[in-house]
Amino acid sequence: MELSQVLEKTFSSDSKDQQYALTLLQQAMTGNFPEYVKQLATILANVDSSHYIRRAAGLQLKNVLASREQSFFDKNKLRWLSVPLEVRQYVKECVLKTLGTEVRPSSAAQCVAAISCIEFPIRQWPELIDRLNANVTTKSDNPLLKESSLEALGYICQDLTDKQKVAPVLAAIVYALKTEETSVFVSLAATKALSEIVEWVVTRTLEEHVDAIVDVLCAYLQTAEMNLYEEAAKCLYKIASRKCAKSIETPIVVSLFRDAPMQRILTAANLAAADSSTSCEHYKYLKALLDLLCALGIHLSEVWTYVMKPPPNFSLYISALSAFFVHPSIYIRAETAQVIATFCSNEKISTNEDFLKYIPQLLKVLPRTMSKTCSPTIGQEDLTFQYSRMDYENKEDLQREYLRIREYCLRIIRETMPNHFDKLFDVVNDWVVNRCVVQPQEVTSDEWELMKRFLTAVISGSYQNELLTTLEVRKKYLQLFDVIFNCCLNILNSSGTTAPTTLPNFMNGLLSTLSSFFQIFENFGERILNVLDLLKLILLINNENNLNVEITATKRHCIALLLKIVSVFPEQVKPYARNVFDLVGQVSNNVSMMQRSNLVHVLASLSNLASTVEEKTLFLRNAILYDINYIETEPFSASMENFLNNTGLSFAPDLKAIASQSCPYYLSRLNLKASLTALEGVLNQVEVPNNESSSANIFNLFFTVLPKIFQFCRCLTSIYMPEYSSKVHPIYGLSILEMVPSERQTLVSSITLEQDSNGADSKKFEEFEVGQFSNGYGNQEIAMFMRKFIVEISDLIQSILGLFFFKFPLNIYSINNSTELITGTLYAIENVPNFRLRFWLRRAWSRIITSCPEQYSNTIIPLVTRLSFHLQKRLVEQWLLIKQTQTTDEYEPTEEELIAESTMSLLTRECSYFIVHFILGETFSLKSARRDIPLPITLISRKLMENENVRLAIIGLLARLITCPDSQAVVKCMPAVTVIVHEYFSTFDEQTSIELLVHSIKSLQMFSNDELATGPLLVLIYDIYSYLRPKYPSLLEVIKQVPTCLPENISTFDTRIMSMLQPEDAKNFDKIKKDLVRKALTSTKSRLHYRKASSETNGGDEELKEME
Repeated sequence: MELSQVLEKTFSSDSKDQQYALTLLQQAMTGNFPEYVKQLATILANVDSSHYIRRAAGLQLKNVLASREQSFFDKNKLRWLSVPLEVRQYVKECVLKTLGTEVRPSSAAQCVAAISCIEFPIRQWPELIDRLNANVTTKSDNPLLKESSLEALGYICQDLTDKQKVAPVLAAIVYALKTEETSVFVSLAATKALSEIVEWVVTRTLEEHVDAIVDVLCAYLQTAEMNLYEEAAKCLYKIASRKCAKSIETPIVVSLFRDAPMQRILTAANLAAADSSTSCEHYKYLKALLDLLCALGIHLSEVWTYVMKPPPNFSLYISALSAFFVHPSIYIRAETAQVIATFCSNEKISTNEDFLKYIPQLLKVLPRTMSKTCSPTIGQEDLTFQYSRMDYENKEDLQREYLRIREYCLRIIRETMPNHFDKLFDVVNDWVVNRCVVQPQEVTSDEWELMKRFLTAVISGSYQNELLTTLEVRKKYLQLFDVIFNCCLNILNSSGTTAPTTLPNFMNGLLSTLSSFFQIFENFGERILNVLDLLKLILLINNENNLNVEITATKRHCIALLLKIVSVFPEQVKPYARNVFDLVGQVSNNVSMMQRSNLVHVLASLSNLASTVEEKTLFLRNAILYDINYIETEPFSASMENFLNNTGLSFAPDLKAIASQSCPYYLSRLNLKASLTALEGVLNQVEVPNNESSSANIFNLFFTVLPKIFQFCRCLTSIYMPEYSSKVHPIYGLSILEMVPSERQTLVSSITLEQDSNGADSKKFEEFEVGQFSNGYGNQEIAMFMRKFIVEISDLIQSILGLFFFKFPLNIYSINNSTELITGTLYAIENVPNFRLRFWLRRAWSRIITSCPEQYSNTIIPLVTRLSFHLQKRLVEQWLLIKQTQTTDEYEPTEEELIAESTMSLLTRECSYFIVHFILGETFSLKSARRDIPLPITLISRKLMENENVRLAIIGLLARLITCPDSQAVVKCMPAVTVIVHEYFSTFDEQTSIELLVHSIKSLQMFSNDELATGPLLVLIYDIYSYLRPKYPSLLEVIKQVPTCLPENISTFDTRIMSMLQPEDAKNFDKIKKDLVRKALTSTKSRLHYRKASSETNGGDEELKEME
């Protein structure tokens, strides 16, 4: 069968014909590759062949030359370069001759790019650029030739290694733009080609043409045909968002701010905005224009120092941003808020007269901008909904964008606070006086929440900036506090009885607003007594069996506010300590069991006011006595059988007993959870003295329950073992060991892991009260509640365990069997699922390790080594398992696969947090670290790293972490890897040295397109090589195995390293290190990064080539 006939079958509607054709093509390629590519090129260039057969030939030719995967690309490159020179020359002539003779899109342009990507780095095909430029700049009656040549230039622009060729290419593209073209296709091709080059071309080269480019592209903003206006906007965006740090970038800003360009951009934006709510295409165009305006603003803020005076039309530009600041689209508001926040933080822009004129208007509408709908009107809500449907795939993405708006707006408040406090106060005053207390029933839950944040930001900011310098100003806050307080009191007293019996659904909102003003207690402490009376009034409301959900929630809120007052304002609370104590005693019988346990937290915080340790200890003993006694005698933790039996997991649930709250298992679970919650809160709130004898008094209060906590650890890890999970009653089944729905949703939407900064998890346990559910129970609901119970008890035990070691490091490590107890927490770790393991690591094991004093380091050596080796094994095995489930780029992962990958990403990041906290301390911040000062190592890590087993375990874990496919985890752990190399390189054996270098290079290959990861990895590779190469020559052989390396570059790099006299000589500037390693390890700026021109383009998903 002729090759053209085979190619024709690749377009057959019969899948069998397609597969047969692809098999024949594969055989032809492997049988005689030179002849195969020669025939493909011949068919491609044959104008007498049908266009779809020519296109098929072009696609097959491109596919045997190009690949997005480095390993495939390397194979294709070697195979092409082994083809005889005369055949390669013939193929190149054919693809060039094909340009201008095809039906769009041009497959020949893609073939030109594929060949150039291979041959440019080795200085071959030097005449290509000149021939393509000639096709563009020479007058011709064939616009298709110009169009396809521009396509080819666009594809290959990023891979130009000869910088002398860049200027002619740019000149040719600009020529095509400036020429009066009748073909919109040529204009479109020129615009796309320009987009590929403007981001990285040197400024001096771009500056020669910048005005002409901007003028033409702004003119294109009026051309809707072929979507040219959107491509022009995207290209202008790339110009505006060029990275810049020097005054030489100012011509771009000046050019875009000229009268004609700015008018055209804003006119186009107005026209697009007019139809954006009804047309998806117009909205996409509007967003492209907004991206341009926002990029221009960010660029302007970076070069403003070098601008002699504000650019023309700056006031017009700010006016446009002000309009976008209250647009119904959440995306548009978020992007605009970022620019305005950037301007507010810029010292010079923030004092510019034009900008200052708009500040009052911007601050006045801040609450609207922060809201989800930007307006209380129904019509506006509908518009926001319409735009959100076009922007976001799910509610989680929408929520993430909304949080971005909120953070930018809070930043605007912080930045404008020192100079515009009066305007911000006016907003606060207006909302409280005219809405909060007048129409509280009209305020939505979203509005309560956002105004709480707004008020807190303004009030706390004014105190931090010391703006309340006079008593008169402080009294303004007091007046607002009193207005809200009286509103709450009037609502409670409106029933006409001594004690209220119901609560409106907006009371929680009023209490949140009132708490925003708690900072007035610093000057008006007497108001604390008023608040205590208000809280007591609410807590005394009768709510039998917690049937009224609103009252239950409001009571929980009141207890949280009471804790806030006691813990945040201890000095102001001192005169009223007895009132707080009496309040707790008076309301204890009117609250639920879980609320009672939260009241114990208040008493623990109150104990910090005691004048002596003995007094504090006695007070705490009385506060926690009930819960300590319960935990000491609880029947759950003695064995796994006891745990299953006493929780009711071994038996079928009695639905009637549960509904009537008479089920003994339910009551036992509730008692256990309440007592553990009380204990966790006390440990979290109590302040422990730093000396061993004083802390021992408080430690001894809890010593008797410590064995129980360790027993619970064993139960909660053992439950995942098959021998015990199989004993769970079938009605519950293994579902109780799975994630709760909220955890699944979080993982599907890939919410970023939040770190807890104070040692206690920020999770607030919701009450599990049967009376709150009036619709009855079924087996499914009971199973869900049991699953929730397992999660909450696990969280509590993890937190309690970590807090014991964090609060009492001088006492707990010195007990006789501490090593045995600590190591025992790892029992059945192999069975704990990934989504639970990260919480054990965060709340428990990390605390145990990082809190250990030097003198007790031997007690945790078994924990550190076993945990580190287990984490290594799990990371390797689980990421490999995830990779095996993935096939191609077009593969759509299932929800379960998304959850598995998100879970592993979060676990990997948790491992990075752990290792950084262990080596550099919990307070370490990369932002605050100084490059000229070595990073400090914690005392416990320095002591433990003297142990060879610990050292090998930690280095092995770091090596695995930097090759996990999660860039955030890699970036996070990089400082720890660097410190270990600098401090302990002299202890590395050859195998460890090779392993660390190999993993570093693999990581660089994996994250070659991630700017945040690439820089630190380049520096790390330099450090590893410079410190260890003099001792181990085998590292040179490792470098030589990198596929992209050129021998002469490796030799130059190695000679440079070996010429250093001492390892300390390697401490060059990071930029020099990056440049040296980049030059040594890469032979071209990048492999082929062209746009997807056809869905038929084949891609591989094979792993990057492994180094032996």
